[in-house]
Amino acid sequence: MHYGDDAFAAMLLTVALSADRAEYARPLSTAEFNRVLGRAKNSAAGRLGGLLRADIGSLMMLLNVSEEEAYRLYTLLHRGVQLTYTLEGFLEKGVRVITCFDDDYPPHFRARLGNAAPPTLFFAGNRALLDRPAVAVMGISGVRTTPEARACIEGIVQGARDLDYGVVTGGELGVSRVAAGLVAERSGTLIDVPAGGLLAHISEEPMRELLADGRAAALSLEHPEALFTVAHAIARNKLVFSLSQAAFVFNTDGKRGETDALKRPLCDWIYAYTGCTANRALLSRGAQPFSHLDLEEFHRLSTRWKTAFSEQMNMFDLL
Repeated sequence: MHYGDDAFAAMLLTVALSADRAEYARPLSTAEFNRVLGRAKNSAAGRLGGLLRADIGSLMMLLNVSEEEAYRLYTLLHRGVQLTYTLEGFLEKGVRVITCFDDDYPPHFRARLGNAAPPTLFFAGNRALLDRPAVAVMGISGVRTTPEARACIEGIVQGARDLDYGVVTGGELGVSRVAAGLVAERSGTLIDVPAGGLLAHISEEPMRELLADGRAAALSLEHPEALFTVAHAIARNKLVFSLSQAAFVFNTDGKRGETDALKRPLCDWIYAYTGCTANRALLSRGAQPFSHLDLEEFHRLSTRWKTAFSEQMNMFDLL
């Protein structure tokens, strides 16, 4: 795949080449990247790709940074050979990188996350699915899915299938895997955002079958072989909320960023399952309660989301 200079520079500056981030120079965080991007645009370089041929002294002058920071940037920008080999290895396994300079970059992230939108993403599957309306099914692993909760998930998945909505999950054991299985059974579409282990995730069923059928997409902020961590899950949930017109939270440990999503807001409609006591904090902060959700109720609720998605799409057209 061909990348322009700006996109290649973004990958050099932010993509981890190893799962444990054992790098000679630490890749930039989103905030650090935005600072460098802004300074590059306002410098004689004119754009991020203009930094590719700059030496340490030039980086110091162009970006008004210390020698230490310029050395870090220079080191990152000269990982081209290693990055190329890494990208080729990912592509052989069905994973590519999307940058904020690419047409394929999801507009939802720019609109919802603003400056917190990630500059680069690891992606596999059908990119067109990210442009369609979607609803999220969310929950943490290690919590038993009750028959009542499963009935609600069935209503969401079938309703999404009827209305041509995608289903977004975090890919974890529990309600996310239940939803994924139902999507596969009922000919729906799935967008998974795992908080680590992307390569392993896309090789498992039902994800592998859905990808082969063009009915799934998977994306991750982390190196495709990185392990799951709670910190990764917090960052991941911002993407899940941002991709969704409505999110149904079945259970939580209170540490996954749901409260922040309510405050910002990252999603127009956030619902919390009343059958989980841990959801009380979300309900007290403005999440909409639900205790049952059959097909009829899903269709009734969806009339609210359609208007919101139409307004979002009009906003995206202006970007």
